[in-house]
Amino acid sequence: MSPPSRHPRPSIKGSSPSSTQHTTTFPLSLLLHDLATPPIDAGAAPIARSEPRKLCSNRRRTSPPQATPPVPGASPSSTSTPSTLPSLAGALVSPPTPYLSRRRASLSSSTTTSMEPTNVKFYQLGNGGDLIFERDLDLLSDSLGRPHPEFHGVEVNDQHGGELQWIITADLRGKVEPPTSERILFTFRESSWLDGLARALQEGLARLCGQNVVAVLASRFAHHARRDAFGVPMQIQMHPQLRHHVDHLDYMLYQTQKELDNSRGYANQTHFALTQHGEAIKMLNKDRKSLRLQRAKKDATIVRLRAKIAALEITVKAQEDQLRELEDDDGGIDLQGGEAFLSDDDDFEEEEDPEEADFEFLEAAEDGIIPIDVDVDVEE
Repeated sequence: MSPPSRHPRPSIKGSSPSSTQHTTTFPLSLLLHDLATPPIDAGAAPIARSEPRKLCSNRRRTSPPQATPPVPGASPSSTSTPSTLPSLAGALVSPPTPYLSRRRASLSSSTTTSMEPTNVKFYQLGNGGDLIFERDLDLLSDSLGRPHPEFHGVEVNDQHGGELQWIITADLRGKVEPPTSERILFTFRESSWLDGLARALQEGLARLCGQNVVAVLASRFAHHARRDAFGVPMQIQMHPQLRHHVDHLDYMLYQTQKELDNSRGYANQTHFALTQHGEAIKMLNKDRKSLRLQRAKKDATIVRLRAKIAALEITVKAQEDQLRELEDDDGGIDLQGGEAFLSDDDDFEEEEDPEEADFEFLEAAEDGIIPIDVDVDVEE
């Protein structure tokens, strides 16, 4: 028997089925604050299926749950002991496939995606429920001396603009009294809580049969489907009437679940790629508009420069014509000649007949003669 829980869960009253299925909504920080007592609330309907196999009943067991939910957390399809059990945050937040980790790292640089759970649910066997595979799993666990299996579901919103998905954690704790048994803990991703719970019940029963092969040989579970610690189907002994029909069906079920997981992962990756492509298209459209504006400015500059060049060419041609006309005139000066710097005027030569008015500034002598000093070169 497992030790009593620190906070016993109250029995659910009302018209809902008597199985302990709780629903609540709260942030991840509150869930991490008290791992042993996750919030509980009734509200989820059990799995419904058409006749002739009835899944739910109105029977109610008054005995309360006897164990506190353990810390769920492990990589998908894994089995670990309580001493090596990872934290709850790893199981609830870490996606089960590597592409989601790469996608979350990419989104952190562009668009932030909320990984905070929007809805948390808990389901424990041993409370009179009648879900699919529930009675067989509870009966086998009780015969092996194990606590009642527990299942946790967290609805996460890690698809930017996409649909919400559920991370389901199945916890089949081992036997506490000697001889002890290993704990079975696995996590996977499903589209809804009910689908994930049904898959967890079936796979939990198969893994429990695979872990206790010798113990179930003398019981009716000897011909049930078996799976190993990684969730892979195992070969079972041949049934007298059905032969290998059961393990063939379990193998087909395993392949179908695997293909669904791959399809879900591909859909998530494709959705992320489309989101990134949309952002890239917006950026390219913005760059295209900017380049168009730059090109229009460059074209306007080119037109303006071409008009200026044409005006300068006209000015140069007019000046060349003007120079040509000046050169063709009679008596004109060749401004471009080799002796253009010389003057043709005679103002540099001394005048032969100077006038008297040119020397009025000099004082006259007594005889009225104005002396003029003239330098005369005397030839020796």
